[in-house]
Amino acid sequence: MPSAEVVSVGTELLLGQVLDTNSQFLAVELAKLGIESYYRSTVGDNKQRIRAVLRQALERCDILITTGGLGPTADDLTTECIAELLETELIFDEEVFEHIRKLFASRNFKMPDSNRKQAMRPVGAEILSNSRGTAPGIIWKLGHNELAKIGIANPDRERLILTFPGVPRELHAMWREVAAPYLVKNYGSGVLWSIELKHIGIGESALAEQFAHLLDLSNPTVAPYAGYAECRLRVTAKAATEEEARALAAPVVAEIESGSGSRCYGFDSDTLESVVGRLLKEKNLRLSLAESCTGGLISQRLTDVPGSSKYIALNMVTYSNQSKIDLLKVKQQTIDAYGAVSPQCAEEMAKGALALGYGDIALSVTGIAGPDGGTAEKPIGTVYLGLAAENFYTGKTLRLGKASIRSEVRFRTAQEALNMVRLYLLDPALLAPQELNTGAVGSAKA
Repeated sequence: MPSAEVVSVGTELLLGQVLDTNSQFLAVELAKLGIESYYRSTVGDNKQRIRAVLRQALERCDILITTGGLGPTADDLTTECIAELLETELIFDEEVFEHIRKLFASRNFKMPDSNRKQAMRPVGAEILSNSRGTAPGIIWKLGHNELAKIGIANPDRERLILTFPGVPRELHAMWREVAAPYLVKNYGSGVLWSIELKHIGIGESALAEQFAHLLDLSNPTVAPYAGYAECRLRVTAKAATEEEARALAAPVVAEIESGSGSRCYGFDSDTLESVVGRLLKEKNLRLSLAESCTGGLISQRLTDVPGSSKYIALNMVTYSNQSKIDLLKVKQQTIDAYGAVSPQCAEEMAKGALALGYGDIALSVTGIAGPDGGTAEKPIGTVYLGLAAENFYTGKTLRLGKASIRSEVRFRTAQEALNMVRLYLLDPALLAPQELNTGAVGSAKA
C-alpha cells in the first residue's frame, strides 16, 4: 500500500499566523483513495531546513506532497529547494508563463517581473496545472537514477512528488482536477470510507468504555475522538469500492447507533443546530428563543442554517432585567426573590416567550457567563435553561465550573440548550416535564 507524507512550507504556519487547513484537507482526501499517511511535517522558509525535511520525507514515503512556497517572492523556496535536493536545473516553461501572463491580463493587472519565477520547473518534472491562480505545481516521478544520485535509501522504489500552492481554493481545485485522478490511476489500491457518529451527553472515556469491544476491530476500525462539548466515534472501512466499504461498516454503525440511543445526535457534518432544524421542519413546529447570558448565540447558530426562517419564529435577547419584565412578563417579585439568574426566572422567560404566540416551543437561557458576577451560591458558569410547550415545561441547571471562561460558558450553554430542544422533538419523555426545576444538575462537559 503506498504511503504519503505532506510537508507544509511557510514560516507563517510555524508562528501560528495562518492555520494549516491544507494538511487536514489532504489527509482526508488521501484516506479516501486508500493511501496511508504516517507522517506530516511543517517547515519554515529556510532553504537548508526545507531540503532536510524533503529528504527525510523521500526516505520514508512513496508520495511526497508539499503545500506552500510556490509564490513569486524571495521567500517562496519550494521548487528551488526540490531542484537543489535532486541536483537538477530549473528551466523556464513558456507555456506556464503564457498562462500566468493571460491571467494577469484578464484581470487588467500588469504582471510584475517577479512572477516569471513561477514559470520555472525542475528538469524532468511535469507541470501540475493551476486553473485558479498563478502558481502551478509539479508532478515528478522519481526513478532509481534520480534517487540513487542523492543517496536516498531503497532507490528501486519509485517516489512521486506533488507540489501545491498554499492558497486553499487553488489547492482544492488542483487536487480535484489533476492530482486525485492521477493518483487513482497510478496508485489506487481500494478506498477508505469513514463515518463519524457524533455524541452529546457522554464523555469520550465513557463512550470508549461502552464500545470497548469494537475498538480492537481491524476492518472496519472504530476510534473515539473528543470534540468541543461533544465527542465522536469514527468508523472506517477499507474495500475495493466505496459501496463495499459502506457495507462492511454498516453493522458496526448500526450497533453504535442502537447502543448510544439519543446520545448520538448525528453524523459527519451534522451539527446540533442543523439536526434541530431538520426535526422542527419534519414536525412542522416553530421555535421561539429568549436568551440572556448567551446574548443571541443560540439564535445565531440556528439561523446560520439555510432555510431556518421556516422554523425559527422569534429571537429575543432579553439581557436586562427590565426587558425580561417588559417583553417576557417575568414578575418583578420573581427577580426580587430569586434573582434574574434562577430556575424560576428561566421558567417565566420560557413561558412568557411561548405566550407571545409566535412559536410552538419556547427556549429560555439565563446565567452567569463571567468573568464577574458570580457568588458562592451561584458561581460563574451557573446557567438555567427552560423549555416550554403546550401543557409542558421542563428546566435544567448547568454547573459549568468557576474556572470556565466566558466564551466557553456561552458555547457549552448553547450546546446544552440545542440538545434540550432536540430531545424534546425526539420524544418529550426524554425530558422530564416539571413545573419548576429547582436543582437538577446537568453537566455540559463532553
